Amino acid sequence: MRILHTSDWHIGRFLNNYSLLQDQKYFLDWLFFVLKEQKVDLLIVAGDIYNTASPSSLAVSLLDEFFSRVVLDLKIKLLIIAGNHDSPEKLGFSSKILQRSGFYIATDLKNIKTIPFEEKNFSIGVTLFPYITPAMVKEEFKEEKISNFDETINFVYERYIKENVKYDFNILCAHGLFLPSSGEDLKFCDSEVEVGGIEAFNLNLFSEFSYIALGHLHKSQKVGKNARYSGSPIKYSVSEANDIKGVFLVDISKEKGVSIEKVNFKPLRDLRVITGNFREILKEKSSDYVAVKLTDEDFIIDPYNRLKENYPNLLEIEFLNLKLEFKQNFKGLKEIEPNKLFEEFYSYVVERKMKEEEIKFLDDIIKNIEI
Repeated sequence: MRILHTSDWHIGRFLNNYSLLQDQKYFLDWLFFVLKEQKVDLLIVAGDIYNTASPSSLAVSLLDEFFSRVVLDLKIKLLIIAGNHDSPEKLGFSSKILQRSGFYIATDLKNIKTIPFEEKNFSIGVTLFPYITPAMVKEEFKEEKISNFDETINFVYERYIKENVKYDFNILCAHGLFLPSSGEDLKFCDSEVEVGGIEAFNLNLFSEFSYIALGHLHKSQKVGKNARYSGSPIKYSVSEANDIKGVFLVDISKEKGVSIEKVNFKPLRDLRVITGNFREILKEKSSDYVAVKLTDEDFIIDPYNRLKENYPNLLEIEFLNLKLEFKQNFKGLKEIEPNKLFEEFYSYVVERKMKEEEIKFLDDIIKNIEI
């Protein structure tokens, strides 16, 4: 069986003030091609399908079209779980009807489930474990002893998961912050938003699983021996500029066991950090999302709008070496006449002294303001 693992699509998300729907559609079109060309049997999406609990109609339409193509056109089994950004009620709408087409959705405690698959000479069980919190468990079962995430995960494991770890290959699809037992550090980025404090689960409980498909962290990474965060397919913050996005192909066979391969994704528009001199950067043009770091020491007039003409998806500008040296301290500035202060500022910016007619024009403006 060939499985494709992805997560954290955040359909409908914005990057600064730029809508990413076009970029996300480009990813879904690419993903459809990979599913078809690689002859994938099962698509797993490990949470944060939407970016908010109330997605826009455009976001819903985009996702609905993609899921329909996967299930109806490619006849691929589709398994998804809710993440902390998803609404369980909205994501789980019509889930019972959809199961008849091979589309399984797990959104809350009530529908944690294990989906069995029988191959020619082995069996696979995929357990769907959506995002949960201690409060969710306490509300459902009135278990007063549940107060932290360790107690939550143990309760859920004993009640819903343990008895279903019985197949030749057991796969877990989960969303949350899972800590490896080996001590390696997880990699985080600025686009991840934590909910409800420290939400950490220990992976030790799931040591019997052949593969663990995780969602929540946006950097693609290995966790422990058999777990992977696929990461988000789109760069959602400048901190991800150097990341290589993609999905995981997981092949399972009786003879070879589990093999994992990452398939890299090249986005419609990359997110890059450009560092250099203003004049040099201004010579280039790009439709990528760019964060500019200027090395100029001198002040530049209106750099954002000037750069935006060549970089329409400009995210931010940072001056690395800007030196603004004032000869007077704050107290001294207060004692200088406004026209004299402006003359000094003008000379600094334009690199020449004001002409007599310009000084007279300035004096007239200041007099009118004072009146």
